[in-house]
Amino acid sequence: MAETHEEVVKVWIAPGCIVCDACETDCPEVFEVQEETCIIRPEALTADFNRPLTPSIKIAAEGCPVDVIKFDMIEVEGPEPWAGQEQEQVAAGPAAAGHSAKAAGPPIPQGPPDPKWAGLLAAAHTSGSRSAGGPIVTVRTATAPAEAIVAALPADAPPDALAAAMVGSGFSRPRPSVADRIRNRAADLLAAASVTRRQFSVTLALAWACIGLTTATALAALQAFMVPKLIKEPPSTFRAGRLQEYPADGVYTTYKDSNQVWIIRRGSVLFALSTTCTHLGCIPNWLSADQKFKCPCHGSGFRMDGVNFEGPAPRPLERVKIALDGEFVVLDKSVRYRKELGQWGQDGSQITV
Repeated sequence: MAETHEEVVKVWIAPGCIVCDACETDCPEVFEVQEETCIIRPEALTADFNRPLTPSIKIAAEGCPVDVIKFDMIEVEGPEPWAGQEQEQVAAGPAAAGHSAKAAGPPIPQGPPDPKWAGLLAAAHTSGSRSAGGPIVTVRTATAPAEAIVAALPADAPPDALAAAMVGSGFSRPRPSVADRIRNRAADLLAAASVTRRQFSVTLALAWACIGLTTATALAALQAFMVPKLIKEPPSTFRAGRLQEYPADGVYTTYKDSNQVWIIRRGSVLFALSTTCTHLGCIPNWLSADQKFKCPCHGSGFRMDGVNFEGPAPRPLERVKIALDGEFVVLDKSVRYRKELGQWGQDGSQITV
């Protein structure tokens, strides 16, 4: 079976980039990091440009801390064109080293550590671009004291070389990457919010109880709002005791509070008066010493038969219907009789005993 390999033909960046500079460091030919996001360079929008850069694109995608670098690949016959480049660089040995030394520029000067460059290097990510033929970068931790490394630097060392020496010697420690800080923060939040199964069950039960209580309260309020307000009043027709309970002349106040009527006997006539004052609806009191009804609100006065004689009341008290049911006295408050209309002599306004 013929040998095949895969090549990248399309690259794009999904939403969620945190602008960490890792992709541009790994593959600057394809990725360009801007102030707020990372973009694909215009020349990298074609498949022919991306195919030779397949290794670097894969490295950039693997190194992305938020996994937003996406790419499409096709299968191509034949061996990988870039296979063996790492071995060639290693085999070059001294020649490659000489070339690197030649490209290193002027000698590195001595000088004190620069905190500004140390902070910049601490937030950076160092990696070689294999697709561009660059060297394979290996980061090692120096064991020499920081003072010895600084003393060994040439007098005209650039700030970035000095910062690299500080980090390599342990004089300055790089800050955690953005991806590491995000992961650590998420782990802390999950640990703080972790609960046992029993705690979760109790919390869930309390939540449902609160929901049920709130629903019941809302339904009760809705029912109280929708249902008409009914005032419970005593029935309009009722028995007011036996006839023998009214043997003598006088005002009987037995049913004043419960049914708002007075029962009066004068000679052989028995009738019932409403306790509502005809002025503004207050309830007068029977003053037995004065033999009159006296309204406490505005001073209206009524004689024993209900006729007004003092105060602002415009007419006499009203009588209610009275009848006999065997030996029982029956009153019907829904039927009223008014003296000024000549109704006190009608049947039902009084009974003869």
